[in-house]
Amino acid sequence: MRLLKRVVLLLVVVFVCVYVVGLRMPREHSVSSRIQLTAPRDSVWAALRDFGNYPKWDTDFKSSVKGERRNSHEVWVQDVGGMTMSVELTDVRAPSVLVSEIVTDEKSQWGGIWTYELAAAGAGTEVTVTEDGWVKSPLFRVMMKLRGAHATMDGVLKHLGARFGEQVTPEHVKS
Repeated sequence: MRLLKRVVLLLVVVFVCVYVVGLRMPREHSVSSRIQLTAPRDSVWAALRDFGNYPKWDTDFKSSVKGERRNSHEVWVQDVGGMTMSVELTDVRAPSVLVSEIVTDEKSQWGGIWTYELAAAGAGTEVTVTEDGWVKSPLFRVMMKLRGAHATMDGVLKHLGARFGEQVTPEHVKS
């Protein structure tokens, strides 16, 4: 019984410490990752723009279906990594800029905007993804820091490279 009390006390102390560390971390963050592809920009644009086909080339996406329009913008309801979210396409400028924003409300624990920028690089394409996001819970801020703020976008970029038969290593761009 005494051991159980010590374990519980230790867990409470760890929880409080992690929470305090999270409180000291900023709520907002901005991170960018970039890759180079040999595929032409129009082909890369077509793959990124077709949100319904993401599950075919990115195994983290279980589904991506068109939702009800919001603010006259396209909305996609996606199951990614076991979480369901709605993403509104707020800016679409073919073939160079695509901006998506997670639809949130006052109960949301996190959210943000992803800006995809495609630049012609010779016969290929440079793809940069910037996440301007926020995390409400101090505990989730610590988890994001431990996992790496670039992890999700790096995963999408690696899958995008594989979609074109390329193995890529995302470069973290200083904001």
